[in-house]
Amino acid sequence: MRNFTKVPLVGIIIAALFAGLVYLFAWSSIFAVSAISITGAPTPETEKSITQIADISVGQKLARVEPRAIAHRITHLKWIKSVDISRNWINGKVGIVITPRTPSAYFNGATIDASGTIFTLPGFGGADLPRVSAPTPELGLSAIALFQGLPEDFKSNVLSLSAHNDSNFAMQISLEGREIRVMWGANEKSALKIQVITALIALEENKNIRRIDVSAPHAPIVK
Repeated sequence: MRNFTKVPLVGIIIAALFAGLVYLFAWSSIFAVSAISITGAPTPETEKSITQIADISVGQKLARVEPRAIAHRITHLKWIKSVDISRNWINGKVGIVITPRTPSAYFNGATIDASGTIFTLPGFGGADLPRVSAPTPELGLSAIALFQGLPEDFKSNVLSLSAHNDSNFAMQISLEGREIRVMWGANEKSALKIQVITALIALEENKNIRRIDVSAPHAPIVK
């Protein structure tokens, strides 16, 4: 008789505790969002975008904030490399930590990072980045590699680069107050090519040239 009455009593207590916990976490104002922090967003526009997609508000029940679901929505933004979302059950704070992609260049009107991912970064100016045009992201990365391998003093004169294939690169440079189209050829002998370009521009008879072909640096062509 004792066993018969004891089992239902234990079940009732467990059910009551469970119901209390459900109410406490899902309905009570005790466990509610007190603050939301977003770190890692590179521009005000990107932070605003994250806020809208996360769709979390102060006072919202903390149990209804689903980190995995929110992270899944946020990572649909191509400029985001990774995201981590945490809930603090003690102080009610929700933290969103963003790791953005780092633009390496402007590529065909968008931006591209070192992995070859093409994306648009809202609010990004990036005037110091080279402008690269190429038929494929792989060739775009090859053009970026060429740019990054140039000496700093020459690199600062490069306005844009283009790539038709791995042995046919070109760039638009600004030297001596002039914009000059340089047919670079393959990504090789950069030091010699820069030396030839500098020497050619220094010649008085070349003061009006607008095009230099150093794809064969020992036999350059000017126009």
